[in-house]
Amino acid sequence: MLSNRELKRNAWDQLRKSYWMVLVVTLIVTALPAASSIAAVGFVIAGPLLVGQAIYLFDMIENQTDGKKIELVIEGFKRSFINSFVATLLVGLFTFLWSLLLIIPGIVKSLAYSMTSYIIADEPGIDAFDAIKKSQEMMRGHKMELFMLILSFIGWFLLGVLTFGVGMFFVMPYYQTTLANFYLELRGKKGTQNAFE
Repeated sequence: MLSNRELKRNAWDQLRKSYWMVLVVTLIVTALPAASSIAAVGFVIAGPLLVGQAIYLFDMIENQTDGKKIELVIEGFKRSFINSFVATLLVGLFTFLWSLLLIIPGIVKSLAYSMTSYIIADEPGIDAFDAIKKSQEMMRGHKMELFMLILSFIGWFLLGVLTFGVGMFFVMPYYQTTLANFYLELRGKKGTQNAFE
């Protein structure tokens, strides 16, 4: 497994030629559900957009593209609308219920479920429950690694807050590309056995 520094360096290198394209995609995924005048509509489209973002980032990273295929962000609607919507609904519900116990169990479970959208992007036909289960299996023994990776962005996030949230838009491409690299590193090459161990 690559170190956090290596994952972030890889993400930064990948963004050199496609930063503005990735910024557009992250803006769409972040702002579109929030901007929906009907909250329920925003929630319904959030899951497919997250899956579409993962598909887009996978294409950029694995195929070393220039990130211009912005249309890939809607692939979540085409390939796995129901699964991505149900999975997002269940992840939100399960995380909320675990958080009712204490904050720590909620954080632990959110880390365990964190790969769900990426898994659906990789396997569009997978059932929502199976995607969540697979995410938990994938993250077994890796939750602290992801937590520390997220924590390494705390300075960027604080800077985003200090700029009244504007800075957050500019750090999101870096953050999301790093998370996609984390998933791909955990998964390994497609077809590799024991990739989650």
